[in-house]
Amino acid sequence: MDKDENIELQDESTQKPTEEAPAQTSNVLGNKTIEDVIAREAKEEQDTSSPFSISRTLGGVIIARAVQRQIGLVLLVCAFLIIYISNRYLCQKKVVEIAKTERQMRDMHNKAVACTSMLTEKSRESYVMQLLSAYGDSTLTVPNEPPFLIRVKE
Repeated sequence: MDKDENIELQDESTQKPTEEAPAQTSNVLGNKTIEDVIAREAKEEQDTSSPFSISRTLGGVIIARAVQRQIGLVLLVCAFLIIYISNRYLCQKKVVEIAKTERQMRDMHNKAVACTSMLTEKSRESYVMQLLSAYGDSTLTVPNEPPFLIRVKE
């Protein structure tokens, strides 16, 4: 019989809290408003002992505070990055322009060397004599005697 009584007592004890539980829940929620619940939860979140909790870090609270404190530095770094990138593009543009100018300079130098060699070839005595004989001009000839110096006394 002891076993039967224990079972009955356990059944009665388990039934009473289940009946009273909805009453307690309704009593707790009945007295408090939604604003009170939200305020209590916010207070519990602020009462956390560690400022570096995972939920606060993932939520962005710590990162947002750090960015707010360092906004001037962040803007300065962004400005320097923009200046750095624009200067790099400007330098690359100048390098391309310098390479193009050097290529043009080499081409002009090669043309100057070619023109100089053609002028040297056409101004040779043998070439001039060939041209004169080709046109039939007989008044100019190569002298047979070497040139002599005329000395004048002062």
